[in-house]
Amino acid sequence: MLAKLRSAANRLMLWVIAAVITLAVLFVSVLLYKWWVFEPEPPTAATCEALQVLPLKANDQSAVAAEIQVYQCQRGKREQWQGFEVWLRQPISNDWQRIATAERGQCLTVSLAKHGQLIIHHSHSRGDLQLAKSSVIYRNEQGQPFTLAVSSERTDDCPLP
Repeated sequence: MLAKLRSAANRLMLWVIAAVITLAVLFVSVLLYKWWVFEPEPPTAATCEALQVLPLKANDQSAVAAEIQVYQCQRGKREQWQGFEVWLRQPISNDWQRIATAERGQCLTVSLAKHGQLIIHHSHSRGDLQLAKSSVIYRNEQGQPFTLAVSSERTDDCPLP
């Protein structure tokens, strides 16, 4: 009886150890992916050309709290990937947040629809535009947070910036 109990405890311990190892491997792989793959370097550190800059003010009298910037970039070891990137840059802290990425297509522009909503106009199919964030938070000079919701609109002719 004691031998059966000991055998069952050993099997249970092996299952627990296997589960812990599996979870540890998954956790480490997610961290590695996030650090090295998920968020690329800002466009100023890559082969990118600025196409559009959209200033965001916290209110009518304040200075520019953030900028939405659209770039056409080439990335990769041999710069094989070419496409558009949309970034939010906070000039005060020089922080960058990637908003969207799309492979090269006919057009991609951005506009503000109403206070707090950014619209990405694009000629790509819906599956070719990858939104990294559905909303972004930026801060003004006083550190007050503001939220910008992100949406996309497919169009054949993008509006001029």
